[in-house]
Amino acid sequence: MQRHVTHLLRTFLHASTSFVSNQILHYDRYQPSVGFTDKLESDLYQAIASRYPVYQAPHGLLGKFLCSRFLEFSPSDERKLIQWVQVMAPDVIHVHFGVEAILFSKAIRKLNIPAVVSFYGHDCTSFPAKYQGLGLTMLKRSVFFNPAIKMILAMSPDMRADLIALGCPEEKIRLHYFGTDASQFVMDRSYTNKDVINFLIISHLEEKKGHRYLIDAFNKATVLSTRKIQLYMVGNGKLEQEIREQIASTGAKNIFMQGFVAYRSKEHLGLFKSADVFVHPSITAKNGNKEGIPGSIIEAMSAGLPVISTNHAGIPYVITHEKTGLLVNERDTDQLAAAILRLAASADLRRSLGTAARLYAQDELDVDKKLLEREMLYDELSGF
Repeated sequence: MQRHVTHLLRTFLHASTSFVSNQILHYDRYQPSVGFTDKLESDLYQAIASRYPVYQAPHGLLGKFLCSRFLEFSPSDERKLIQWVQVMAPDVIHVHFGVEAILFSKAIRKLNIPAVVSFYGHDCTSFPAKYQGLGLTMLKRSVFFNPAIKMILAMSPDMRADLIALGCPEEKIRLHYFGTDASQFVMDRSYTNKDVINFLIISHLEEKKGHRYLIDAFNKATVLSTRKIQLYMVGNGKLEQEIREQIASTGAKNIFMQGFVAYRSKEHLGLFKSADVFVHPSITAKNGNKEGIPGSIIEAMSAGLPVISTNHAGIPYVITHEKTGLLVNERDTDQLAAAILRLAASADLRRSLGTAARLYAQDELDVDKKLLEREMLYDELSGF
C-alpha cells in the first residue's frame, strides 16, 4: 500500500544535492512531496519537480523577508502552506534541520499530522547559542516540546548526547543516519606503489572542515615523506581567500585548490578515481559548530578510498580506527602528518583500509538499507 510523506525544508537543495537525492528520491512504500522556501534552480530540482508535487511556501517580498529574517511565515503564507499540505494528505511530515523546524512549527501544530525532525549538525551545536541564547529557547519552544513533533532523529550517538544536553526529551530521540547512495561511487581501484600519491578532500571551505590544520600537516608530511605526495582541495566557501593565502605563505607547490564540482558529475567521480587517499580532518569550530556525518567521507569509503579523519562528532560512528580508516585527534597536526605518511608509504595499508571501508559502506551505510529503517520510523509515527 502506497503511503505519503511530505518533506519540509528551507532551501530546496540546502547543503548539497546529495542530501536531496538521498532523502527524497529513495523510497519504497512512501510517495514524497516537498515544501520549501528558497528555490535554487538545478537539474535535480527539475527532475524532482517533474516527478513529485513541490510547493514554494513564501510569496511576495514581505513573506520572504519574514521567512529569512525572523523564521516566521506571514499569516497568508502559513494558511496557504497548510492548505497545500492538507491537499497532499500525508501520513507523516518530515522536517529537515532543526532551525527549519522552527519556521514550520506553527503550521505543524495546526495540521495535527505526526511529524519527525532530522537534525544535521549546526542546528544542535552552534545555533542554540545564537541571538544571546535565544536560539536554544526557540528550539525548546518550537521543536523539542512541540506536541505535533513526535520524533527527533539524531545522526549519531554524539548528536544524540548533544540534543539531550540541550534539553530535548530523550524519549523523542531516535538514532538514524539517512545513508549515502553508495552504489553510485563504487569503482575499480588499483592499490599499488606509485611515484606520486594523491590525497583528496572535497568539502565546503569552512572552519569545521579543518583545512587550516590539513595544510600544516601536509607540509610537515611533505618534508618527511619518501614518496612524492600531492593534495587536492575541492570545494568553495567563505574561507577560500584565507586558505589560498595560507597555502601561498607556506610556499607549498604540491597543494592544489579546485572550486565547486557538481555532485555525481563525471568530474566528481573522476576525482575519487584519481585519488589514493581521502582526508577530512573535521574540528569543532569556535562557535561550537560541529559536523553530523560528512557525506563525502561515506562517498570516499564507497569508492574504496582509505580515509583519514578525526575523532569528531559522528565520524567515529562510521569509521573504525585501523580497520576502515585512520582517526586522529582534532587539530593535532603531528598525528595527522603521521597518518598521511603511513598511507603514502604503504600500498598494503591503503588496500586493507580502502577495501574494508567499501564493504562497510555498502553493507551498513547505503541509502537503500537506511531507507527501510526510515520507513519503519514513519510507520511507527503514523500507527501503520
